[in-house]
Amino acid sequence: MKPNLAHPDRKTIKSLFDAIPSRYDFLNSFFSLGLDGYWRRKLVETALINLTPPPFLPPQVGEDKGGGSMLDLGIGTGKSLAQFLKTQSFEYSVGCDFSENMLLKSKERLGGGIDLLACDFHDLPFRSETFDLVTGSFILRSVQTMDHFLSEVKRVLKPGRKAVFLELTRPKNRLIWNLAYRPYLNFYIPAVGKLFSKHDHAYQFLSQSIQSFVEPADLKKNLESVGFSDVSYETFSFGSAAIIQGRRKQI
Repeated sequence: MKPNLAHPDRKTIKSLFDAIPSRYDFLNSFFSLGLDGYWRRKLVETALINLTPPPFLPPQVGEDKGGGSMLDLGIGTGKSLAQFLKTQSFEYSVGCDFSENMLLKSKERLGGGIDLLACDFHDLPFRSETFDLVTGSFILRSVQTMDHFLSEVKRVLKPGRKAVFLELTRPKNRLIWNLAYRPYLNFYIPAVGKLFSKHDHAYQFLSQSIQSFVEPADLKKNLESVGFSDVSYETFSFGSAAIIQGRRKQI
């Protein structure tokens, strides 16, 4: 009997991610048909648009566009943070993950100059109003209590600054869902994940959690309910991925 991994507890999720860092990047690209790189670039593009709240002044010619601080939650192997740092420099960049094995992969990719921290993103060990940007890629399906998590994200953001998340979702088109995407989730991902990683439960979690996760419109309501403003979302690739963002209200 297959385990129900749609909503596992924190200990189970940690054990799943601790087991797969060596194959994580390869399988992400393989399962997404290479679209994960495009999705990450869209995440960065979305996050950096109007990062500071209006009214703001555009940088002058020759002016450094860097500065500020960002936090990448559930950093994994560091691919999303690396994409951010290719685009803009930050005075203070932090990546956190509760999987020490993932953090080791992040360190290999990012090198020095980045603070990497082992922590549970449900209870962030940072002072309030620390960051200009909080982001995360493919982490929301691992959240245990969404309102508490989003309240913590809001707490560590400076007033007027942004939280932006990339997540896997489901196509709205019923034909695409029934004929292609649902069989892909139910059979292809678990089978290939087991073949390449020898840890089939990790990819059963991927499959089952995508199918049971809330819709982007519901995430928008969650963000608004804990006090975010200017909340919006955009879907990509027939609805298989979404970016959702919100801004902590100005005081």
